Amino acid sequence: MEAPRLLAGRLASRVSILAVFLLARGSSAETSLTLAVPVGIHPIVPVFSIDRRLLHDLTPALEEAARKLADSRCQEILEDFSDSSGHPLERNLAATGQAMPGYLGWVLFYDGGASAPCADRQILAWTNPGSRAVHVCGEQFAALARGRTGDAANILIHEALHTLGLGEGPPDAREITAKVQSRCGR
Repeated sequence: MEAPRLLAGRLASRVSILAVFLLARGSSAETSLTLAVPVGIHPIVPVFSIDRRLLHDLTPALEEAARKLADSRCQEILEDFSDSSGHPLERNLAATGQAMPGYLGWVLFYDGGASAPCADRQILAWTNPGSRAVHVCGEQFAALARGRTGDAANILIHEALHTLGLGEGPPDAREITAKVQSRCGR
């Protein structure tokens, strides 16, 4: 009797995830996820997110991050850092078969608002080095993104560096963000 209940729970969970995915992929102008990017660069579409309000604030920041990463000066950020094994991040990016700024479309953005790290109001987003999943702290990130889209874009670039294997401590979060700002602008 336990197996059918477990199977039904898994199926319900998958249906819920699919429903959220389909809602997030809605086609109305209000929920459209296609980002405006420079000519010759494919649009970045966030693959998955739970909270549609988060997408509203995340989309302009992703557009700006893509615009910044289309510039070769900003892409030089990959030469500034390496992973814990000493491999340059540009090597790790090449291993994915992706290139900047398109790599941002490969990153999975989740609503991390209920996660423990997001309880710290100073944290805007977090991930684990090498993970494609970035957890965005909805309220904190939205507050920044609404007033300072360029700075929010820099946070997304910072987190993308972590997805390529960059750890923290050293360099610390402030050093990473300062370097992103130096290379990519405000």
